[in-house]
Amino acid sequence: MFSLHRSLLVAVVFAALPLAAQAQARKPAPKAVVKPDAKPAPKPAPPAPPAPSAPSVPSVPSARATPPTPAPVPPRAAAASTGPFEVGTNALNVGIGLGNRYGYGAGVFGGSSSVSPAISLSFERGILPLGPGVLGVGAFVGYQGASYDLGGGDKFKYTDVIVMLRGAFHYPVTPEFDAYGGVGLGVRHAGVSFEGNSVYGALGTASANELASGLFVGGRYFFTPGIGAFAELGYDQTYLKVGLAAKF
Repeated sequence: MFSLHRSLLVAVVFAALPLAAQAQARKPAPKAVVKPDAKPAPKPAPPAPPAPSAPSVPSVPSARATPPTPAPVPPRAAAASTGPFEVGTNALNVGIGLGNRYGYGAGVFGGSSSVSPAISLSFERGILPLGPGVLGVGAFVGYQGASYDLGGGDKFKYTDVIVMLRGAFHYPVTPEFDAYGGVGLGVRHAGVSFEGNSVYGALGTASANELASGLFVGGRYFFTPGIGAFAELGYDQTYLKVGLAAKF
């Protein structure tokens, strides 16, 4: 009896083994663990700007290279003179004056008078452009002698010296010729002396100084860059002056 129960227990155990195995096989598979997605890859960095290229070094011209052409010189202002007398020009006139402004006693005692040509020297410098021309300033010195013959060996002798400051406007007519006109103001020294044995000898000598002024117009023409001639009409010591001119 005990053996019978033992045999049945063994049979039940062996019969249950397949069912247990089958149940074990039917167990649901464990759920797969869902791992979180990996972090997104960082955005790519923007491309770096291209490195600046090194500046090209200009080639050094050789010693035999042609020098650059100089820039053209701008033209002179319209006010600048284009004649022979310009700003900075020094001009010198040496002339002989004809005629005279003073009577030197003619007709006072019934004699006759004679007047020598006047010798003049003038200097001028251009200082300022003025319109189409140039303003010049300078000085004038003139000497003139005269005599008054009374007859019988009696004679009066006169000396006349004028020193003036002058100013003139010069207009450039051509590159060689300029016309000018101006005014002068200065001092005149006049002296008189007597020669002879008559009663007039008691008059002796005398001199005087007085204010002198004058107006003049003239022109200068240069045959070379530095030498020319001039002519001048005026009312100062004489009425006409002609002579040589120089500039430097």
